[in-house]
Amino acid sequence: MQRKMFLLLIASVSLMIFSATALAQQKFVGHLNGIQEVPPVNSTGNGVCTVTLNSTETQITVNATFRGLLSPANAGHIHNMGPVGVNGPVRFSFTGVSGTSGTLGPFTFPVTAADVADLRAKRLYCNILSTNFPGGEIRGQVKIVSTPFDFDGDGRTDLRVRRGAATGFYTLFSVNNSVATNFFGGANTLNSASDDYDGDGRGDFLLFTTGDILWRILQTATNTSRDVLWGNTTTLGDQLLPADYDGDGKTDVAVFRRSTGVWYIIQSSNNQQRVELFGALNDLGYVGDFDKDGKSDLTITRGTPNGIGWFTRRSSDNTVQIVNWGGTPAPAGDFVFPFAQIDVDGDGRQDHLVRRDPNAAQVQGDPVTYYILRSSDNQALIFQWGLDTDAALFGDYDGDGKTDFVARRNIGGELVWFILQSSNNYNTSQQRTVRFGMTGDLLPEEPEDEGILVNNF
Repeated sequence: MQRKMFLLLIASVSLMIFSATALAQQKFVGHLNGIQEVPPVNSTGNGVCTVTLNSTETQITVNATFRGLLSPANAGHIHNMGPVGVNGPVRFSFTGVSGTSGTLGPFTFPVTAADVADLRAKRLYCNILSTNFPGGEIRGQVKIVSTPFDFDGDGRTDLRVRRGAATGFYTLFSVNNSVATNFFGGANTLNSASDDYDGDGRGDFLLFTTGDILWRILQTATNTSRDVLWGNTTTLGDQLLPADYDGDGKTDVAVFRRSTGVWYIIQSSNNQQRVELFGALNDLGYVGDFDKDGKSDLTITRGTPNGIGWFTRRSSDNTVQIVNWGGTPAPAGDFVFPFAQIDVDGDGRQDHLVRRDPNAAQVQGDPVTYYILRSSDNQALIFQWGLDTDAALFGDYDGDGKTDFVARRNIGGELVWFILQSSNNYNTSQQRTVRFGMTGDLLPEEPEDEGILVNNF
């Protein structure tokens, strides 16, 4: 009865016509430091630049902060045609730039389609110049705020493993290929792609306890730990689904209660609790910005007679979008990944993805195939990548604004990351291979690695 009522609710919501115009404004962020300068600068300074793209994609609003420069700032710019490691020309200039610390903006600039393409492909960067460093003292690659696992702020996904509660995290930074160790022990860790809780453009550390869920977040902006008690995994069956639900560029603490179909969210913009009924018993919650308005939409998946049904309540206009993707012909052995931010076409919208293992009942090293529905043209992208014994991971490892795919495999006690990059047009013969980690790293409590099998009715 509960599921029938939910389906009736969907039908009624889908037919409603809303008079309000959707104010879709996506946010982008850059973490500024000296190491991203070309060539690198040995500066203690750092900063954050936020770029908000308006709904018609004709204007950006820019704000920036900086602190700790070694000499007074005298200019600031947004550069275009400058991917990671490349200097590009000045596109937009700031005014009123001075001092070793400061706050700049808001500045508004008209943008062209080419500017938006550069923005989405991470070819824009913010640069703060100073007296001693006329070419720039701190720089930050501008990226969409949902860029996953970017721990050094260069716009690319970094490799990270957790080596048990007593040892902590090991991170391979993409910006300079160095390894950092951080002890932040205890409890479990969540392999969630939404991981910037303080909005500084870098991923934060998250540990959590089962039962009554204690979220322990180590925020990189201040290097301080924040504890939040929110949800319950045992008696209430809550599913942890952190994401940016209010569009402020920061990850919100959130759970989806699978026993009731209710979402419980703490919005970082105002610290208010948000409770929403969207789903039914045993539905599976999912994250992602399907309507390109800068907010993660409430989304659930379930098996239906027509395959896997994706039900999304668009935050831009409150209408419900229903997509059937995967699960046919039954039993297809299709897995979904609730935490994964997937955008294979770089248009700023979440794409629908399943990973197919025809012999899902037995995990024995069979090849698996990805089926992705591209939001830009409603066409399928299909390729075989990895084995069912591999851990599946997703991120932007090449920094082009599109999702790359990882099959992480244990070979002789060493973790080998086989990365299929979008910059190579997902050509499986041009994989990138990185050896990082060892047996026991990335604990089994991290559910994204395996995916969740969805069966049809």
